[in-house]
Amino acid sequence: MKKILHIFMWISAFVMLTGCAKFEPQDDAVLIDRDEKITRYFIDTFVDESNQPYSQDEIRKMMETELKTYNRNFGVDHVVLQDCAVENDVLTMTLLCDSARYYQDYCSYFNDDFTTKEADVVFFVGTLAEAGDYSFDAGFVNAAGETVSVSDILKKENLKVVILNEALEVSIPKKILYVSDNVEILGKNQAKVQDSGLMKNAYILYK
Repeated sequence: MKKILHIFMWISAFVMLTGCAKFEPQDDAVLIDRDEKITRYFIDTFVDESNQPYSQDEIRKMMETELKTYNRNFGVDHVVLQDCAVENDVLTMTLLCDSARYYQDYCSYFNDDFTTKEADVVFFVGTLAEAGDYSFDAGFVNAAGETVSVSDILKKENLKVVILNEALEVSIPKKILYVSDNVEILGKNQAKVQDSGLMKNAYILYK
């Protein structure tokens, strides 16, 4: 009996471990953790317009200088460079942000071309009750792909919502319940905002 119990416990542990797979995006992406901290991945080829490789050290120093300038406004490092690495001629830069507020503020502050084609970045994480400034002007579907009335969704004020206007892969901490019609659901807690040229707001809802 003890042997069977040990085997069962080992299998359960294995399932739990394999179920918590690390988020490894293949394209520009954002990960939102349970504390609503934001990890933003910038992924691009490591060559310039003349097909010459960039200097990894120069890019790192440029980002560190830019972030130092931004964080100086607060006296606290709200946005930090977590990683800057090259593999197979692909550069991945990872920024860690205290919250959606500081990610949006940082991107809009520098207004660089790698963030969005619009003048300002939109990025919100919170409850529907807290998202009163947003129009939710979109069609919506549930996780099964069935059309859902936006008025019915908005009645559930305790639901969490991610609102953004960038074409990104998105990983959230819980199961996706509803998405706007410019979002493709990739898995239980992962989705991709579609690039439709001039970006409009995309919505991803979860508990």
